[in-house]
Amino acid sequence: MVNVNNEGRCAITLDPLERLPGQQPYQGVVPLFGDHKEKLEKLSEVLEHYMLQSEQLDTTLVLAANSKVAAGLLIQRLPLEGVGNLAGRYDSVERESALGKDEDYNRISILSKSLKPEELLGLDVETVLHRLFWEEPLLRFEPLLGDAGPRFQCSCSRERVGRMIKSLGVAEAESILSERENIEVACEFCGAQYQFDPVDAASLFTQPEATPPTGPALH
Repeated sequence: MVNVNNEGRCAITLDPLERLPGQQPYQGVVPLFGDHKEKLEKLSEVLEHYMLQSEQLDTTLVLAANSKVAAGLLIQRLPLEGVGNLAGRYDSVERESALGKDEDYNRISILSKSLKPEELLGLDVETVLHRLFWEEPLLRFEPLLGDAGPRFQCSCSRERVGRMIKSLGVAEAESILSERENIEVACEFCGAQYQFDPVDAASLFTQPEATPPTGPALH
């Protein structure tokens, strides 16, 4: 990763699709170096450092990707007993002093780091778990499916891209179209490609502004 003079930063933004009243997006920012100013070379190392700084949890993350798929393995040490935390039995100093000292977690972390990219990308979950932790007691929970389960989703749309082009103004849109046949916009998150020819672009500036739906006032 490019990190000139060790001044790079990693920002993690959590923006719920359906926010509660008054809820704001959360953003955490961490540097691209470790506790001893050592340069972090991998995204997995940056995210591990983020979890350590943000959640005070030991975290091991193994990532791999090719042109068709991305995969990851996340290992975390459970926090100190929840009842003890709620009762105020453990303070921040005691919680932080436990970081990196759990022998069981350290052993599992070392096993996880032995996972090769081709194994992570090509093997099913059961095979990966068996190869890594065949001597460990495992309790497997089936993930939720459908709308309730984890899935990839991007908030980009042709309408949002159209509003972005409209915000550039007529002159900028015409300038782009004078150099190429279409205005092309790619979503850097999901890779979707959006194209607007001269007719599409012109319609963006001739359509009337959408009127927001009316409803009961919220206070």
